[in-house]
Amino acid sequence: MLLVVTGDADHNALQTEYYEEARNMSNSTNEGELEQYDTTSTGPTSSIADRLPELPAEVIEDASQEDSVEWAQGMLQHYSPGSIHEMPDYGITLQIISEDTARCISIYDHGYCMFMLQMVITTFQRAGLTLEVDPHTVLRPYEAPEEQEPEHVTPQAASSNGFAIEVV
Repeated sequence: MLLVVTGDADHNALQTEYYEEARNMSNSTNEGELEQYDTTSTGPTSSIADRLPELPAEVIEDASQEDSVEWAQGMLQHYSPGSIHEMPDYGITLQIISEDTARCISIYDHGYCMFMLQMVITTFQRAGLTLEVDPHTVLRPYEAPEEQEPEHVTPQAASSNGFAIEVV
C-alpha cells in the first residue's frame, strides 16, 4: 500500500487505515505464503572445526616434534584454570581449563590463523591433551593493519627538492 501524506492529512485517520490494512493482510496471508519471503538461514552455521585446513605431512611432523609437545604440556601446567594464553602472532587466544585441557576462545577469520590453530590442535593431540574449539570459539573479523611509514623517513611529496633518488 502506498500512502501519500499531505500537510492536511488527519494523523489518526492514517493510523487507523494503516492498522486496518495490516489486519486485513494478516488475516488473508497464511504462514506458507510468508515463508517464501523469509531469507533467514535455518541451516547449521559452519563451525570453526569445519573451516580448519588439512595439514600437509611435513607440517604434521613439525607439530608433533618433542619441543612442540613439551610446549603444550608446559603451558597447561604453568597456567591455572581460567587463565588466558594469548598467541598474537597466530591470531589465537586460549583459555586454560585444566592440566590437560585448553579451549580456543577466539581466532581471527584469516587462513593463516586457521592453519596455525590446526597445528596447535595437532600438537595437543600428539601430547595427549585436549584443545576444545566448537562451540566456544568466537570468530573475530580480520582487518589488515594499515601500513605505516617509518618516523625518520620524509615522504617524497613533503620534500622541498624537485628530485628524488630511487634505491634499487
